[in-house]
Amino acid sequence: MFECMEVRPATHQDLAAIEAVVQWSCTEAIGDMVPESAVEAEIQNRFGRSTLAEHILSRRLLVGGEADGLVELVVLVDEHRDYTELSLVVVPAHPSRVLDGRDLVSALRSMGWGGALVCSTALGHTVVEAFLEDGGFVPGEVTAGRLGAYDVFRRRWWLGPALSVAG
Repeated sequence: MFECMEVRPATHQDLAAIEAVVQWSCTEAIGDMVPESAVEAEIQNRFGRSTLAEHILSRRLLVGGEADGLVELVVLVDEHRDYTELSLVVVPAHPSRVLDGRDLVSALRSMGWGGALVCSTALGHTVVEAFLEDGGFVPGEVTAGRLGAYDVFRRRWWLGPALSVAG
């Protein structure tokens, strides 16, 4: 039930699985707040094919899951001067499998992202919130944004820099 998650750079062969996880997770996160067309617009804006391809080529698109290759986590990594921003989606929770954010943090640290990490999620999206809390992130500010004609509230989650790159 609490197996370690394998996190690795994504390849083009992962695209179909990535798109399925993104669709599932985004629908779960904001599908009750906005219509399906707004969910689709958000997916295209944040996880469109060109964005995914760019991140694959620069080795800043990570996938995580079981050793058998099942993708359960998708992470876009974007570096800024003072922090690294993560755009992540996680498959909805299942009683037989609970993903642990510590595995992601450990992988990020071992890949060289040792500075502060930040991730935004739809406010109240408990699957991602629990994942981030498990990883040691703390809740930060709440922001309001527009998704088409709809208000969407997000919370930023923060994790301070590692004491060493090894975490």
